Amino acid sequence: MKTKNPSDGGPLVALVACSPLIVERVRASLRRGPFRFQGVAAPSPADEPDTLVVPVESLGALPALGIPVIAFGPAGMLRTAFLAGCADYLKDPWQPEELALRAQAVLERTRRHAEFPWGTLRLQNHELFLREASIPLTHNECTILGALLRVRGRPVPRESLAVLVGSTRRTPGIGRAASRTIDVQIAAIRRKVRAAAPEAGRCIVCVRGQGYMVP
Repeated sequence: MKTKNPSDGGPLVALVACSPLIVERVRASLRRGPFRFQGVAAPSPADEPDTLVVPVESLGALPALGIPVIAFGPAGMLRTAFLAGCADYLKDPWQPEELALRAQAVLERTRRHAEFPWGTLRLQNHELFLREASIPLTHNECTILGALLRVRGRPVPRESLAVLVGSTRRTPGIGRAASRTIDVQIAAIRRKVRAAAPEAGRCIVCVRGQGYMVP
């Protein structure tokens, strides 16, 4: 573990694969708001964004970083965006002020989902921040924990988690090896959380026949 080093400034919103016109429009309209906006061709953990904004047609190329995603595009693509795991969706045409309100709501939901009596979990740059320590996570551990936190209180099937980390294809059923891989990674996440907060216990529970859940 190492000493926590919080980032400076307000929450960072990365505008991924957005046209320069959209980026400048958002920056100009929201320059006095609480957010920092950064236009990027592709998201990078090194940028440490708090949330991502991406055109719906670019969702398929987006890597799983354990960061909330807001997509935007035609109204007919809303269902596709949510099935892909987006935290929110902006239907065209949208205004920068709407983006700011939705980003604020997404970040507040994320914070609530990460607050526990024994500490607050924060995922950033493939690290788990808890109390005064940061704990390195593998890419898959970060993806799994982020997915469970976003739907805290609801179980996520092993098959869905296996798809997220690339252990199986998007087809019905899950192989024994893929299931075992998820079990091993869940166990590793539990160990890492307990290392900083022993009273956390089994911070991820197994719901028989339904999958894993953060209670």
